Amino acid sequence: MIYKDCDNKEPVATILERMLALAGPDKRALIERQLRTMRAGIKGEREAAWLIDVYLKDATRTAVIHDLRLDLGDGQVAQIDHLLIHRTRRFYVLETKPFSHGVKITDEGEFLRWNEAAKSWESMASPLAQNERNVPVLRRALEKLGLGDCPIESWVLVAPNARIDRPRRYDTWRVVKADQFIEKMNKALENAPAHGALDGLLRTGLYDSIGDIATKLVALHCPSTTDYMARFGVVPEAQPAAD
Repeated sequence: MIYKDCDNKEPVATILERMLALAGPDKRALIERQLRTMRAGIKGEREAAWLIDVYLKDATRTAVIHDLRLDLGDGQVAQIDHLLIHRTRRFYVLETKPFSHGVKITDEGEFLRWNEAAKSWESMASPLAQNERNVPVLRRALEKLGLGDCPIESWVLVAPNARIDRPRRYDTWRVVKADQFIEKMNKALENAPAHGALDGLLRTGLYDSIGDIATKLVALHCPSTTDYMARFGVVPEAQPAAD
């Protein structure tokens, strides 16, 4: 069942578009890049959310939260694209990346994305490492619900049509195409140790239902309040004073 949809980020994109008209030549390239990244991110999140919802919108064993931002007030923030809560008390933290022109992962675990304009591969921050940073923040939130010891898995979802060049040595099993994730998750659950699944099911009777847990986590959602004007140093032109 779906407990939270993706936030509407179009107003923020509109702000960035308006900033382009105010920005000087030294700021335009940065703002345009931020806008492109945001548009691609919105598209990737929506597509992944749609694929997840197709399988889980009516599910009774899995709760789904899209676009969850947790701010614990001590500088630690988690921006989770999609969070799944299975009835066995397993949590799946999903990061979505569109990679419209493909992604390559080296034997050392470095992520490279294809730059179509430059016709070359360029280095990027590891989405696996990025998503792993969300896990401790989520765990702290779960500790307040008495669920701090529950298993949390971190996965990266890429667009179904994106090419993934995988290395021979570095383990990339947690990087999957969005349309294949549910199948892989179900297989992993089937192969999970029986005592682990039983422990999770026992928790169902001892603690809140997964719906209650999802509702409590959604109540902690803190939408981003980034001031893009200040971030990019764009100052609106002063308006003439009225007579």
